[in-house]
Amino acid sequence: MSHKFWFKPKTYGYGATPTTWEAWAAVAVYVLVLVGCIVAMTARRESPAIDAASIATMIVATVVLIAVSVQKTDGALGWNAGAKQLSGKNE
Repeated sequence: MSHKFWFKPKTYGYGATPTTWEAWAAVAVYVLVLVGCIVAMTARRESPAIDAASIATMIVATVVLIAVSVQKTDGALGWNAGAKQLSGKNE
């Protein structure tokens, strides 16, 4: 696995923003997994087993995306308040 960063910390708020095609692909796969789980849950309303499997899949997908984004972010994740925080000015 390459040491190239896929994400950068957001300028405002908490989190990371995709900056490479690999990051966008990871986010797209995550969204497709969530949509697939939601479709499976709504198509089989009377199946608790499918609901449980879908919820477990969504949790695992979320944990994997967070782990990848933490590992592949250029810098530390944390609360960012934009340029004012970086410059230390109170304008």
